[in-house]
Amino acid sequence: MDTGIANILHRGTIAVLAGARTFERGERCFTAGRVASCEAGRGELRGVVRPTEAGRAPYQTRLWVRADGLAYECTCPVGLERLLCKHTVAIALAHLERQRADASQGLDVLRQALEAIGGAALIDGLLGLARRDPELGDALKRMCLDALSKG
Repeated sequence: MDTGIANILHRGTIAVLAGARTFERGERCFTAGRVASCEAGRGELRGVVRPTEAGRAPYQTRLWVRADGLAYECTCPVGLERLLCKHTVAIALAHLERQRADASQGLDVLRQALEAIGGAALIDGLLGLARRDPELGDALKRMCLDALSKG
């Protein structure tokens, strides 16, 4: 995914742009499982949201980065008025949830790998990283001091 959208697309940003009512409706749309697809790439999100009304075509929605911020479009009546709609909010929330789940899964894999290596190898690796990154070294020192004060 292009970093342009990753740097600007946050839950708070979406809430401010959408307004409380539209954000709440989009959140309900997302939690109801109406997002059929959500794909990220090249600075944009594209998604399909199932309508609540029978016989209606699914809504095609797109969210992308422009020089002045986010732009959006949707095939729903609100989107056709060029307003941010609940469907666009729903695909943005689906994307953020997928990012959160991916990050969590990555940390689970990291935990398993850290538990599998020996203590000496872990210590040597962390010290090597701390030498290259003083901020990480300081954070590790604080972590150790916190653990020692609790133990």
